[in-house]
Amino acid sequence: MEKEVVVIGLGYVGLPSVVNHVKKGHKVIGFDIDKRKVDLLNKGISHLDTVTDETVQMLKANGTVFTYEEQLIREKDVYIIDVPTPIDKNKIPDLSYIKSAVELIKNKVKIGSLIILESTTYPGTTEEYLVAVFSKLGYTIGVDLFIAYSPERIDPGNTQSLSAKIPRIVAGHTAECLSEAKLFFGSHVSSVSNLKTAELAKIYENTFRLVNIALADELQIISDDLSIDVYEVLEAAATKPFGFMKFTPSLGIGGHCIPVDPYYLTWLMGARGVETPLIETAGEINDSMLDYYLNKIVAYIGKNHDKNLDKKLDEMKIAILGITYKKNVADTRMSSVISLIQKLKERNSTIVVYDDILYSTTNITQNNVSRLEQKYHQLKEFDMVIYAVNHQLYEDNKANIIRNSQLFYDLTLV
Repeated sequence: MEKEVVVIGLGYVGLPSVVNHVKKGHKVIGFDIDKRKVDLLNKGISHLDTVTDETVQMLKANGTVFTYEEQLIREKDVYIIDVPTPIDKNKIPDLSYIKSAVELIKNKVKIGSLIILESTTYPGTTEEYLVAVFSKLGYTIGVDLFIAYSPERIDPGNTQSLSAKIPRIVAGHTAECLSEAKLFFGSHVSSVSNLKTAELAKIYENTFRLVNIALADELQIISDDLSIDVYEVLEAAATKPFGFMKFTPSLGIGGHCIPVDPYYLTWLMGARGVETPLIETAGEINDSMLDYYLNKIVAYIGKNHDKNLDKKLDEMKIAILGITYKKNVADTRMSSVISLIQKLKERNSTIVVYDDILYSTTNITQNNVSRLEQKYHQLKEFDMVIYAVNHQLYEDNKANIIRNSQLFYDLTLV
């Protein structure tokens, strides 16, 4: 049955959500307060590397409306909230975007509307920021309005994660709310008994990844001390067909999920007087890896000083290859490479950043990022090349990159 659907927030989660619901036959309005983003979409141009211009044009051809005009989202059947839930500099949850989204729709819903929060957040948020607000307005939840929580499972760069067939966790404030949400989403739904369970399940998914990446980081340190190749250890362990899942060490976890979501849980439990030492330690390990790898770079320069005219780090001109937080994704959110660049600049190194994936995405601000020439000859002018993100384009030309580098340091394999 066709529904009139409003998706609030047109970022890495919201725009794919629009795509999925249009493909399911619904009439969709995509709302965002960012006028530039909306204007691009209305021209048939995607602002995301994960959604093509052709897909946006398909959406427009199917009658999808992109808008920042509030009056266009009144009295619709379904409201889906896909807004950011970041943390501040003290790693405290910032729910201002959810508050703003609820404020936006609270006087626009109609009797019978289904409201679904998809943003990752701590247990209790849906009840506190949605159920309480609409109940105070006089709605009987489960009769007049239906409120559900169904967390996104988007993995930028992984096209499989954009599929509507990815299983969804769904919970409703009441049994009737759950029924409405399940009816809307259709198949591939795994329902749980209450909103808090669904909220905690989503946070646990990414906390699981944080803890295991931190363990891989610690394995890197152990392997370095023992002069063992950490990747050979990981590959050997991964031959076990049960009870093991391979995670790899990293400069630092970036993106919109793993560096953020666990702190929603530690913040909540800290406020309740419950300790979460494993999660907190995993976060500390992750935060420490930037300095660890910086020290490895300094040691590498020392070992290869004859190849580099006896220059020290503060005298060097360095090319950074890749600035995004993840391979093949034009997204710099919480990228650890940006933090590395800042630390190198603090040591007076001269830094030039190249990222052809980010640069080629013409609708993303470049922030002084350059494009590499096809033959990579310009790398010869640098004292050192730091290979920070192994985009497939660079992997395919890695031998040529190394050949043109005076000193080459591979951060993707250390």
